[in-house]
Amino acid sequence: MSSALEREDEGDIGMNLGFIGCGIISEAHLRGLAELKDAGGPAFAVPAVCDLRHEMAAAFARRVKETLGQEPNVYTDYREMLEKERLEAVSVLVTHDLHHSVAEDCFAAGAHVQMQKPLAISPSFGRKMIEDAKRYGKVLTLSEPSVLGAANVAVSRAVRGGLIGNVYLVLDYAASAVGSGFFAGTPWRHMKGRAGAGWINDHGVHRTHSFLDVVGPVEEVFAYAAIFEKVRSHGGVTIRPTGEDAAVTAFRFANGALGHWMCATAIHGEETWGVRFYGSQGCLVPGKHAALGDGTVVTMAEIVEQYASGVIADPFAHSYLELYEAVKSGKPPISSAESGLEALGIVFAALESATTGEPVRVQDVITGAKHAYEDTVIEEMA
Repeated sequence: MSSALEREDEGDIGMNLGFIGCGIISEAHLRGLAELKDAGGPAFAVPAVCDLRHEMAAAFARRVKETLGQEPNVYTDYREMLEKERLEAVSVLVTHDLHHSVAEDCFAAGAHVQMQKPLAISPSFGRKMIEDAKRYGKVLTLSEPSVLGAANVAVSRAVRGGLIGNVYLVLDYAASAVGSGFFAGTPWRHMKGRAGAGWINDHGVHRTHSFLDVVGPVEEVFAYAAIFEKVRSHGGVTIRPTGEDAAVTAFRFANGALGHWMCATAIHGEETWGVRFYGSQGCLVPGKHAALGDGTVVTMAEIVEQYASGVIADPFAHSYLELYEAVKSGKPPISSAESGLEALGIVFAALESATTGEPVRVQDVITGAKHAYEDTVIEEMA
């Protein structure tokens, strides 16, 4: 077995995997499966793929054949696929409003599920998915690339291992110059009834999941949010967005660290990106280096070598390794459904705070004790 994989089991009997949803993100998943195979990881067969648009499913099936050497059967009805195919697991890549219902159908059909982030459109549906997985006795993992792959695992292990001392402060600025167009070219991502919120949910859970993995639980947040671009247009499509396109959040971690986070797509001209973890002995900038108080600079290559030399580099490949090991040996995944719910809870706590004008405890949102913002999502879904 390749040294690029941290695995507990050596018995590789493979896994039949289906895809529900063959849009843009499916390409990254397919590359991940290829990377895992090339690294000597468990064998995944893809006997079937499904998308409402036949041409999308057929095109993806051709790419699966080119990449993995097997041409899947093509479906436009995922329930038919679940009924006709013998699938041990399914990768679900659909709009956020469908996550909970598709997952339950997969569980009922006897299949484990890897869900593309976010876990659900809102916390109550995330709780339902976790309960459904337990009720059917199935595994539910999350494909969250911000915490998987060698570089992300190394950052988490380095900070938790004390490389920069006790964490004091987290800064994150994620401002994408979408202007009045569509993030990822998809208008539905700007409608809370399909996406759960604006970009703070679609992209924001990447960040909050990373915060949790690197620093630990977020206890309380206070936020402002807005919709600055009242009309969005691209490619002949015009919408009036209901999801926020800017949010500025302050939060307090359970260990006492503080954080400041901006997530926005209402940006024209120059965008800004960057995460920094500041501690009592230095600063770590993911993807770049750690700058320590004594003047030492530790490169990311050195951090990866020291803390995650046995972890596969590609986050999507890592996600399928996690799915395989969770199903075959019960190994707890880094990117679990439970951590995905907690990451979603931070996002919705920020939106709850922006709605009520008060600080909000994250656990109150995760448990459903606070739900003023989520109510607006459910109303639009209806």
